[in-house]
Amino acid sequence: MKQYYKSITGFTPYNYQIKVAELLLAGKNVILSVPTGAGKTWAATLPFLYAKEKELDSFPQKMIYSLPLRTLANSIYGDINSGIEKIANHNNLVSIHTGEYKNDEHFESDIVFSTIDQTLSNFLCFPLSLSKRQANINAGALIGSYLVFDEFHLLDPKLSMATTLGVLKTLDSLCRFCLMTATLSEDYIGVLKDTLNAEVVTIDDFPEDVRIIKSLKIPDRKTHKKSVHVYNETINASTIIKKHKKKSIVICNRVEKAQRLYNDIVSSDLPETKKQNIVCLHSRFFDNDRKNTEEKLKQLFGKNNNESAILISTQVIEAGMDISCDTMHVEISPINSFLQRAGRCARWEGQYGEIYVYNILELEEQEQLKIESDDKEIKAQLRAINNKYLPYNAQICRTTLNQLQNVTFLDKDISKKLVDEILTRIELEDFELIRQGNFNSNKIQESWETCEKNMYSQTIRDIQSIEIAIIDADIEKETSFLPFKYQTINLYKWTFIKWAKEILASKDFVLDDDVIYIAEKESESTIIDFDVIDQDGYRLKAVRDIEPLKNHYETIFVDKSIFKYTSGAGLEVGKGNYCSPLKPRKEKEQNIIEYKKDTFYQHNKAIINCYEREFKPNLKFVFKQLDEFWGETIDWNKLIKAMICLHDYGKLNKEWQTKMKRLQELKSNGNYNPDEVLAHSDFNELTDKEIEKQSRVKTKPPHAGVGAFALLEILGRYFSNKRHLKNILIPIASAILKHHSSETKSFYDFKVTEKDFSAFLIIWNEIVGIDFIENDNLKNMKQVSLERFTINSRSDGIGVMTYFLLVRILRLSDQKATINFKKYLNT
Repeated sequence: MKQYYKSITGFTPYNYQIKVAELLLAGKNVILSVPTGAGKTWAATLPFLYAKEKELDSFPQKMIYSLPLRTLANSIYGDINSGIEKIANHNNLVSIHTGEYKNDEHFESDIVFSTIDQTLSNFLCFPLSLSKRQANINAGALIGSYLVFDEFHLLDPKLSMATTLGVLKTLDSLCRFCLMTATLSEDYIGVLKDTLNAEVVTIDDFPEDVRIIKSLKIPDRKTHKKSVHVYNETINASTIIKKHKKKSIVICNRVEKAQRLYNDIVSSDLPETKKQNIVCLHSRFFDNDRKNTEEKLKQLFGKNNNESAILISTQVIEAGMDISCDTMHVEISPINSFLQRAGRCARWEGQYGEIYVYNILELEEQEQLKIESDDKEIKAQLRAINNKYLPYNAQICRTTLNQLQNVTFLDKDISKKLVDEILTRIELEDFELIRQGNFNSNKIQESWETCEKNMYSQTIRDIQSIEIAIIDADIEKETSFLPFKYQTINLYKWTFIKWAKEILASKDFVLDDDVIYIAEKESESTIIDFDVIDQDGYRLKAVRDIEPLKNHYETIFVDKSIFKYTSGAGLEVGKGNYCSPLKPRKEKEQNIIEYKKDTFYQHNKAIINCYEREFKPNLKFVFKQLDEFWGETIDWNKLIKAMICLHDYGKLNKEWQTKMKRLQELKSNGNYNPDEVLAHSDFNELTDKEIEKQSRVKTKPPHAGVGAFALLEILGRYFSNKRHLKNILIPIASAILKHHSSETKSFYDFKVTEKDFSAFLIIWNEIVGIDFIENDNLKNMKQVSLERFTINSRSDGIGVMTYFLLVRILRLSDQKATINFKKYLNT
């Protein structure tokens, strides 16, 4: 294993990394706690690569690597993707899917990097990147996968952290997982260990690694690696310039402060040559500018770059980014956040760093906080002062600052002691709330039942932000307004409302000179697909007071006269002349509905081949785990083939076949075989609207429920001598019932001719091979509700997991085989 690791990374692995691999490959789950810069990303990734190459059936063949922030996901995806170039076919191995990069919307790659928001929303059946019709297609991606949750401590305890723990407890042995953190207290890690039945790996158990890990090694002629200097004053540009050596990183708690420092430094008397390498990064940039800035800072602050550079940023870079500096300036934040920030200082071997810590408050404000009074006005002033610590807890920040005043340098022991002293009580209180909420299990189940995106704010993240687009209102009011064409910037909602209140109250603002707008629909829009919209029918509506903004969750449009934007500082309040760039627009031609004629036999044969080629090789682990749950070795391969052969059984309906054959007759001008039993006809939604109308194919009865009912009839007899396994039929039937939409609950009258029924028997006997006794229930069915055949998520957890896995296999195989049935038919 050591040799394999070295062949991938070029370095001999640390002993703790080998221990992580041994535990994971032995069937254990891991909580990994090591300092930043100690190689935990590779520690989590290499066991998967090793198991993949060795084709180990005892380990998952898919890895989903989740991070709290898009910036972190982008950074680690780039590092891993470039680090595995020696692996054959590595270009098809890794993908990234975030709110920004959507190149793997169905999580199909072997390694998927994602944000925690995307990963959890997929499992909870309200995938942020997909429509409600596709709500159930991605939950199964987590089942049978290796799940990595990095920077776990950054998750919201009551929301994403509680939900993640609930998901892991729900999946149980149907996944393998690794939770990673650098800054959770020892007691809290112990609670997680017991709750999740996981093994803890910490650097403290490997003193031999501590001596050789480059990020921990003390430079020559030094007694420590990072010095700490605490100032009871606020940060300013002149101090940053004065203390700058080669590489300085400044981390502020709020965007406005970062922008102010950046503007002060670039307007200082520094030589112009040095100003070229002053970089600002935060959340208020348009996509291209932020991507360019990320690439620039990784170059400037990466290894082997000797240029002078200053980075001014916020917490977006405090974790996960492989950058380093010799001088760091930070505003005080909670101890775990502070240590993450410190992880970007003196990160590499031979580096020595100075960390300067600053108060948020001016001296006068610090004195005001000592005042005790019942006066309402004074209390309001004190609240305003405490709000300066946002987005962090003021008391924890002050406690951290007080503790750091007793510290002159940082090492792993001092860091651990600070975390334990400051955070243990708070973290254990948070965990008690998580435990009392049963790890959000009720909300998870509600999400599965409703598939509504409004569950996002109850399970993952409390939405307190809005999207802002900058426009030239004078021009937009003269033409039809297209609200979705603009790129937007995400902004804390109450920050914008505060700005809006000041702008609207300004003496420079007059009522006939509107500057803030919302888009109001004038007529119904047509949804072509889940992200392509016909945008006619909108107009700009001026907002002249802040009340309409408080409960508005759509994009807000602001005139360029009140906001300025630069690629250096981002979005700021102030007179400007910049409009939001346009979104890259999908061509509608890419979303045209088009089918090629295939028969019932060809379609099912292609799906079977697609399943065996694309899915079956990676299912050995999850099949083994499911057998343990169900208490018997089950022929999952045979059941999946039965599911596939029955999923379109409803298309054999006499009425359905009549309309599809009529469509094919019209499409081919009579040149078709009327004896063929069709699964699809040739059809293009742009060119065939008239013949579609003539064939009345739009009114063909839905077919999914028929196949679900037929499966229960057929396999119910198959399991007649194994009655304890009959419950397994409900998940399979549910997968068929909901293979077009998670909301399907019934079917209409069904009647099949003997000739068409024989077409089903041919594919069934050839592929599945399960004998069944024919009965009239298979050939004549009356309209019925199938709600009683759907899974009760609150009482049948393993049934839900089985359903999620099967419906994913069915839907994706069906889609792939429909798009390119000739490719899979000939496999």
